[in-house]
Amino acid sequence: MKVTVQCPGKVILFGEHACVYGFPALVTAISAYTTVHIEQTLTEDISYHVPDLDFQNSCQLSSLSHVVPIVDEESEKRACEQIKMILMQKQSVTENSWFLLLYLYHRVVPQSQRSGIRVTARTQLWPSSGLGSSSSYCCSVALGLLTMWQKDNSLEAVNQLALDGEKIFHGTPSGVDNTACTFGGTFVYRKASAPMFTPVNFNSQNQPKIIVINSNQPHSTKAIVSEVKSQSNRLQDVFADIGQVVTDAEARILLGRDISDLLAPNQELLNKLPGVSHTSTDLIISTCKRYGVPAKISGAGGGGIVYGLLSPDIDVAGLTAELKQRRFSVMLNLDIGVQGVRVTEQQ
Repeated sequence: MKVTVQCPGKVILFGEHACVYGFPALVTAISAYTTVHIEQTLTEDISYHVPDLDFQNSCQLSSLSHVVPIVDEESEKRACEQIKMILMQKQSVTENSWFLLLYLYHRVVPQSQRSGIRVTARTQLWPSSGLGSSSSYCCSVALGLLTMWQKDNSLEAVNQLALDGEKIFHGTPSGVDNTACTFGGTFVYRKASAPMFTPVNFNSQNQPKIIVINSNQPHSTKAIVSEVKSQSNRLQDVFADIGQVVTDAEARILLGRDISDLLAPNQELLNKLPGVSHTSTDLIISTCKRYGVPAKISGAGGGGIVYGLLSPDIDVAGLTAELKQRRFSVMLNLDIGVQGVRVTEQQ
């Protein structure tokens, strides 16, 4: 049996940082994808190949037979430690995606039904950039395995499995990334004891295309979020103003109105947060502005990515050439609000 799964990444359009403190954020799935191909084999191993990163590895199925079944939080912790030991025994580079593949396989496939598989993963998403690359991968593998072994492969099941995978590396993720990757579309996220995700649909006439630019500036999301948190008491008014931008954007989308003039005020508010602005992203934003493209940081900042809204009269070729000349990476003419994870081929 063979299964190919495609899953989008995501961009936060408005509301980053403030959403940590209970204010809304507007998030969308984008047309940059992770593609995972899973094929059953006659071998007794799990092999994994990421051609774009020149990474390849495998482990024997028998290695997983000694890993405890995952039935609760405590057994999950033990299973994760045991899987880490398998990777050490293979003298493998313990990359997150390789670990997550073994975790999800062990979680989904019962011992009595296990067979060898060959997994190939490709992605258009820059890792650790704020595009949801790990969630996109998690969702792809989860849907592929659930489909191949004829388990509940509903989007709700995929979303929960992907969230559990994300928790291993991110502790207490908000659920934004896996929800965007699983269900697609555009939605407003509100933090609560049970997080709320409210769909917000652009109509076909006012749904813009976007450009996403990677500053290629290394940054630590955890460190930036921590720095903002250390001064959060004095920043409540800024968070509230960012939340208002999100509310305005939501209202405009529902009315079919343009949202492009909201990027600049959101960026101005982000500049008031410690550690969020950076010379690299400032340069990207000012360059986009010269070409008539409104742009802002998406994600934690301190480097990372910037997105801009495109219109038909923009000199896209000139903008792209200048950004690349400055050694920034560019993804151009991306659709937003795209469909979430899906099986594209099954035989």
